[in-house]
Amino acid sequence: MELRDIYNSKGYKTGLKKERSENLEDGEYYLATEVWIINSDSQILIQQRSSTKDILPNMWGLTTGCMVSGEDTSEGALREVKEEIGLSLEKDELNFIRRIFRQNSIWDIYFVYKDIELSKLILQNEEVSNVKLVSIEGFNNMLLSGELFEYPEIYDILSLIKNKIIEC
Repeated sequence: MELRDIYNSKGYKTGLKKERSENLEDGEYYLATEVWIINSDSQILIQQRSSTKDILPNMWGLTTGCMVSGEDTSEGALREVKEEIGLSLEKDELNFIRRIFRQNSIWDIYFVYKDIELSKLILQNEEVSNVKLVSIEGFNNMLLSGELFEYPEIYDILSLIKNKIIEC
């Protein structure tokens, strides 16, 4: 049984806890996180979801996950990255980018600037079947072709990486 904390529309804990399998009422939200790992060449680490996943099997995306009860999104981000791709990060490596409210979820987005060796990653087979680094252009092309999971704000988030390159 995996419990998660329930939040209100302003992002505050309500004091309620529900099992992950339980449906949420209107106005109830759970926390989730998405981690963008970006190397010094401005390449983005993406992962392919396992073919056995019920939701979006074989789809490319970023490291994501739902928080368990008692966990904030920075703690959950560290846990998800470690579980899914075997990469240990420190809390001070997480750069909070923005918060996105969805139907019944609150997503906190983090950037991590780190050079990694793909061969040293340990993939959680139940979650991830493959990883690769892609350029910003390659990322955008995968979004447009439908290979990479797309959501409305992803282009704004991608532009933050593009703008950082221009500033350097």
